[in-house]
Amino acid sequence: MKKYLFIIIISIITLNSKGLPDTYYDINNVPDMKKYFFTYMSKVAQIQNKYILNDRSFIKKFYFKKNIISKTNHSYQRFLQITKKYKLNTNDSLEEYLFKIDIIPISLVIAQAAVESAWGKSRFIKEANNVFGQWTWTEKGLIPQQREKGKTHKIKIFNSIDSAVRGYMLNLNTNKAYKKLRKIRYFLRTHNKPITGITLSKALINYSAKKEEYIKILDIIIIQNNLKRFNQ
Repeated sequence: MKKYLFIIIISIITLNSKGLPDTYYDINNVPDMKKYFFTYMSKVAQIQNKYILNDRSFIKKFYFKKNIISKTNHSYQRFLQITKKYKLNTNDSLEEYLFKIDIIPISLVIAQAAVESAWGKSRFIKEANNVFGQWTWTEKGLIPQQREKGKTHKIKIFNSIDSAVRGYMLNLNTNKAYKKLRKIRYFLRTHNKPITGITLSKALINYSAKKEEYIKILDIIIIQNNLKRFNQ
């Protein structure tokens, strides 16, 4: 596995063209394939979670002085960017900010990435870096081959795997469909309990048409592969 580590790190730092690195697709045994997939996705997820924690830390420090800082100040401009990013209002409470700005457990990221991208081998990830099956209604996007008649959605195209993970995390942190996930996470956070993939997976019933079956699949992947070891 060590021989792949350098390639994994380099591919995360640089923009990946499409899909996972070629090295991954050259692996022809399941255990090594899984190790590579877990390592790669955990590294990307860890980086994106650090960005979220940076935003969270900034908000906690900034919030109580926001009314005395000039609106032309760099810090205030960053506050506005974060507010827009997480679909908040500048007069929202600190709790409302912290409710949305928080990590997604890496075990859950890996499990959903495995399911949604068919372990990195789906058309969506290979042609659009779309790891999590996210949709778009803009002109740019892949048309699903089995899209129902009358539907107009497309599969969103990402510049890199990094941006796909970032988009996925932002989706879970802002979309109304996943408010329950944020509610559970906020409870865990405020009661000093670990934020785990198994716990939050229960709130993803709206992520897939498979509903309860989808949650069972995620939990099986997390448990059988001991993915909780990747949680921060």
